[in-house]
Amino acid sequence: MAQKVQGAGSIWNPNSWHWEEKNYTPIAKKLIEEKLKSCKVQNGDFTIFNQEIKNFTGEAQVNIRKGKQVLVYDFDIEVEWNAVTNEHEADGTYKIKDLNSLDNDFEIINIQSNKSAIAEKSKDLIKKDMNKLLREVFGTLMQEISQYESDPEKLKQDQEARKKAEEEARIAKEQNGLLKEKIFQEQKLKEQQMKEQFSQFAQK
Repeated sequence: MAQKVQGAGSIWNPNSWHWEEKNYTPIAKKLIEEKLKSCKVQNGDFTIFNQEIKNFTGEAQVNIRKGKQVLVYDFDIEVEWNAVTNEHEADGTYKIKDLNSLDNDFEIINIQSNKSAIAEKSKDLIKKDMNKLLREVFGTLMQEISQYESDPEKLKQDQEARKKAEEEARIAKEQNGLLKEKIFQEQKLKEQQMKEQFSQFAQK
């Protein structure tokens, strides 16, 4: 389920009060890829690795409102895997369908393998053992992505950036006001000089 925690909006969003959407797709994809590549299934002399991400579609975003954040994401992923035993090797792909922020009930589908003596056993281990491992690994995904936005250091940096932006805006406003006042005084001086010149001309 989408989780609400403290979040920081952009500089233009005072106190993170207004509705704002932040693109977290790159952050989420990077974290998911790291998790996938760290997974390893071992069963007897079988070892199965996730080697590469072949295809990665979907998006993640953080919605900011009233100082709180709601994280939502939904991804479909195609993974390249490799299996080895003492005597054989196999490789192929499988798909993770509907990895989302509402629940941890994604599916592993379309498990493919090259021709190998261990192909069927490898596919069975992916369907069962890899599936179980991924559910454990992705169980903390929501929290880990959310922590990036609500990280105390990030919030502190955001507050400092806001103060700096506000101070720069104040100085710019003051300078703009001084400039307007200078232009006004110069204009008054020109008008006064013109009046004096006209008065002198009229007296001749």
